[in-house]
Amino acid sequence: MKTKARLLHRLLTLGVLALAPLRISAQTADTPKGVTVNGYGRTKVGVLLNNGDYFISENTLNLRMNYTAGPTDFYANPVLYEQNGVVQPPVLREIYLDYHEELFDLRVGKQQIIWGKGDGVFITDLISTKDLSQFLVPDFEEIRRAVTAVKFDLYQGYSSLELVWVPWFTPTISPDPSSIWAPSISFSVKPTINPPTTPKFNLGNSEYFAKYSYLGESFDVSLMGGWLWNDTPAFTVISKTFSPPAGLTELTVQPEYYQTYVVGYAASATAGPLILRSEGAYYGVKRYHADLMLFPTGYAEKPAIQYLVGADYSIAGITMGMQFIQNVILKYDSALLEDRFKNTLTLVVSRTFFRDTVKAEFFSYVGLNDYDALIKPKITWTPADGLELFTGMYIFLGDSGDFGQYHDNNGLYLGAKLSF
Repeated sequence: MKTKARLLHRLLTLGVLALAPLRISAQTADTPKGVTVNGYGRTKVGVLLNNGDYFISENTLNLRMNYTAGPTDFYANPVLYEQNGVVQPPVLREIYLDYHEELFDLRVGKQQIIWGKGDGVFITDLISTKDLSQFLVPDFEEIRRAVTAVKFDLYQGYSSLELVWVPWFTPTISPDPSSIWAPSISFSVKPTINPPTTPKFNLGNSEYFAKYSYLGESFDVSLMGGWLWNDTPAFTVISKTFSPPAGLTELTVQPEYYQTYVVGYAASATAGPLILRSEGAYYGVKRYHADLMLFPTGYAEKPAIQYLVGADYSIAGITMGMQFIQNVILKYDSALLEDRFKNTLTLVVSRTFFRDTVKAEFFSYVGLNDYDALIKPKITWTPADGLELFTGMYIFLGDSGDFGQYHDNNGLYLGAKLSF
């Protein structure tokens, strides 16, 4: 821990030195008063419970810089990571230019665009892709990736229209095949996986999205749609070898991205003490693993629906929320290797103590098809303004399914975060 403290101190010192000129110049008459800089430094370490190996060992320096001049804003979010004792190349998480008028906003650049109402799920959150290299271990803010886009928002009364053009494709980051977070693959033999190829940069491969929203006093609703690339590649079989009587002995697959269209909705409303929410999406085409004897490519294309219904409730200082999520494969074929209906529950409970200086929270995914779960308890103590000390766990239950496949990855982590 002393080593971690020294690394955090070093990163914070670098950040303070980098920010010092900005803080000083911001107080001079020649510098626009619209310059603001904030962010945080964080150290975090986690170990696997089954063998004590580190699965998290990192320090983070996250800077958020904003410059305002009249109707124009410039925002940049550079991040510096130190992982396993090695300082990684700087990451520019977001960088964009805003232009504001009374009836419209225009944003151009690398940005996160957040749609939908769900907690921990991405049903109508169609635009920003994800970093799943560590599955669902990082904070959701870090899981969501920015995309380079042009976003135009038009306002009229209680209504708004959002149009988004994504000129080039940004894929979801999948776990390395050697990582403990690499998902299981539903083939009878371990395949040889070729590197994926991303779509070429041209106008025909752009993504387009639109969302209409109405914000009322006690409810809001959005309708959205998009023409997009599936950001997580699907495996296409390009060669296979059958050797009787053993059957399939060799398999080579090619990860492929494909285009599809999506239409959906998101809505929320208050009903007495409850906050109700729902969202859903229809996918024109999704690819599902299928029996190789009937589908030589290894997949079948089917339309699909995904939706959720949920509610939040607060009583005696305790906030609770529950969601039911269902995936439905339409035009189902018995040769598919996935269930027609896939059902998941999420549960969140949180409460603060000691004059809001301590927060206990519990978040869980429960897979109803495979009877598996991911449980994420966390406790955060705020002893002073801007300083957080936290500890938590990742507990995987079950032997198979989205969460049970990681039953050997149960872990405990702790850390500190200093915001400025």
